[in-house]
Amino acid sequence: MLNVYNYYLQDYVSRSPHYSTHKKRELRDIYKNIVKMSASEPLYKIDLSEKKQACALSIKESALSLKDVSRSLQDASLLHTAGVHSSSPVHVQAALLHRMELSEFTDNTSYSVEVSNLATGQHNVGDLLPSETPPLSEGSYRFTVSFGQEQYSFRFQVNVDSSAFDLQSKLADFINKTNIGLKAQVALHKELGISRLELTANQTGEFGKSAFTLQDTEKPEGAEKGLVEAFGLNRISSPAQNAHYSVNGTSFESPENVVTYNDTLLLTLRSATDEPVSVRPVPDRTVVYDALEEFTLSYNRLVQAGKETVEENKSSAFLLRGLSHLVASHYSSLSSIGITANEEGYLTLNPEAVEQAAVSGDAEFVLRTDASFLKSLDSRLESVILNPMRYVDKKLVAYPDPRAPISERTSPYTTSIYSGMLFNNYC
Repeated sequence: MLNVYNYYLQDYVSRSPHYSTHKKRELRDIYKNIVKMSASEPLYKIDLSEKKQACALSIKESALSLKDVSRSLQDASLLHTAGVHSSSPVHVQAALLHRMELSEFTDNTSYSVEVSNLATGQHNVGDLLPSETPPLSEGSYRFTVSFGQEQYSFRFQVNVDSSAFDLQSKLADFINKTNIGLKAQVALHKELGISRLELTANQTGEFGKSAFTLQDTEKPEGAEKGLVEAFGLNRISSPAQNAHYSVNGTSFESPENVVTYNDTLLLTLRSATDEPVSVRPVPDRTVVYDALEEFTLSYNRLVQAGKETVEENKSSAFLLRGLSHLVASHYSSLSSIGITANEEGYLTLNPEAVEQAAVSGDAEFVLRTDASFLKSLDSRLESVILNPMRYVDKKLVAYPDPRAPISERTSPYTTSIYSGMLFNNYC
C-alpha cells in the first residue's frame, strides 16, 4: 500500500504548499524533534494492517493540510488586503476600484460622503383617464420617440371599444419590449376608476440619452386625436437631473449614481443623506471569510479522520480530545471572529460575526497579533505529523529507562519505526 501511496504522492509533492517544504536547517530540526520524542516513547508491537496504515495516512494527511492552512492564516499579507466599510450602505455603498493593501492608506483614513440628491432620468406622466372608457377610435396609429438626434418610429393597433386601461397596459408592455431606453408603467386608481401611463428614461443625468420627446405621426381617418395626444404622454413631470454629492467637503456632480473618487473608491449613491456617511478602509471581508472557511473545513477534515478511525483504533480518541480541549481553551477569541464548535467537535462559521471581526480588527488580532490559538495548534499538529502511529492501537512492550542518557535510550526512528515510511517524500 505504501508503495502505491508514494507513487501517487509525486503529484502532491510537486504542488504542495511552501509550508510543507523545508530547508536543510528545518530538516535538522525535524530530526532533533524525532530524537527528543523518542526519548519518552515506549517500545511497542503493532499489527500493521491495511486499515491501520489507512488510518495513519488519513490522520497525517489531514494534519499536514491543516498545518498549511494555519500557517497561511499567520501570513503577514493575508489580512492586509484592503476592503472598505460604509457606515450606511442603504445610502452609500462603497468598494475599491482595484486591489490594494491596507499599508497604502494612512492611519485613520476615512472618507465622509454626503448626498444632496440622486441622478434621475426624465419622467413623463400621462393624463388621468376613465379606465373603462375607450379613448381612441379603432385603427392604426403611428408615433415617434426621440432621444436628441436618435428617433424611433412605432405603429400601434387599436381594436374597437378597447378601454383606456387595456390600451395603456398594452402600450406599456409594447414600449418595454422595444428596449429603446424607456420604462413604461400604468398607475391605476381602482376606487376612482382612473388610470394613466407613466414613462421614465433608463439613463440618468442631464447629459446624453436622458431627455426624450414623443410625437404623433399618423392616425386613422376621422380620429380626433393621435395616441400621444390622447394619453398625454409628452408632459414632463420631472426633468432629468445630475447627482450632487460631496466627499470630505469637496462637492461633485455626476450624471450617474455610480461614481469614482480619487482613483481609489467606487461609490454607489443609493439615496440622499441626512448626515455624513463614513467610508473607511478595513481588512477585506471576503478574503478573511474565505481564509476562515478554508481553515474550518481543513480542521473538520482532521476531526472527521479521527472519528472514522476511532472505531478501529480507540487511540484516535486521544487526538479528538486534544483538539476539543484546544478549541475550548480558546473559545472566547475564536467566537469573537465567528468560529464556534458544535457538540460533535466540528467547527462552524458565522458569516455575520466574521464580517464584524474583519471590520473591527478582531480578526487581525486573533489570527496575527496574538495568534496564541494558531501557535498552540501548530505545536499539536507537529506532534501528530511526526508520529501519527500514536493514534492507532498497538501493544506496549516496555517503557524507556528515564535515568539513562538520551543517547543510550533513543533511536531517531523509534517513534516512527512504522510511520517513518511515511516520510520518504516530505516531512
